[in-house]
Amino acid sequence: MVSDAEVVRRAQEEGRVNVVFSGTVTQEGCCCFVSELLKCILYQRQQLPMTYDQLVYSQKKQQASMQDKSIVSRRPVQSPDMDWWKCQQTLQDIEEVLRQLEVIFCLSRVPRMLVLMGGSLVLPKELYEINMENLVLAGGDESLRVSSCLRQLFRTLFVADLLSDNGPVCIMPTTVLVLAHRYCNVGWFRPKLQFKVPPHVMKQIINLSTDPSASKEPRAECSDWQDYVWFQAPITIKGFKN
Repeated sequence: MVSDAEVVRRAQEEGRVNVVFSGTVTQEGCCCFVSELLKCILYQRQQLPMTYDQLVYSQKKQQASMQDKSIVSRRPVQSPDMDWWKCQQTLQDIEEVLRQLEVIFCLSRVPRMLVLMGGSLVLPKELYEINMENLVLAGGDESLRVSSCLRQLFRTLFVADLLSDNGPVCIMPTTVLVLAHRYCNVGWFRPKLQFKVPPHVMKQIINLSTDPSASKEPRAECSDWQDYVWFQAPITIKGFKN
């Protein structure tokens, strides 16, 4: 069991958080991990004014309120302001990325995901890597519950304080890339055959793994990743502020 002090040290000195699960996980669980981490990164890096789930609830509540007023007054109510439309577009983009992540996780193992913010693919301002190469997968009955894994994951992130920044962060476009099998036949993500992780950019790494002593399943070997290439989401997520 790694101490909280060691978690903080690695985050500060190495830009790395290691989360070791005490058993196998499912492919669906892996998709849930990266989806929740993407939403967390967007919020913690000040690209959203509140959490994704809070924004979804707020938008639905505002939309229902406008419909109620329209019914009572029997005439169209005033159109939503620009902030509402910006929020709506951002939520639609995030929802689409999340939906397509589910698709690619059904088609291929995804050992790594990148979240690039600002700048360009070659030189982003911020880079976050979710590494799942050392996770051992198994069927649902044999694996840990996703909810307990998420609690462990976010507790470790909270202790490490990896995503916070004392200074203000500007609004930046966010691009998602996933590493998947080159022949997985995914239609939405675009293959980036020549892409390489920028070597001179400081990246924050969230490393998810399975404790070798807690799993009877074989761990995937590095050679298994030779036929894997990067796929880029064709849309960028544009953050906003109220």
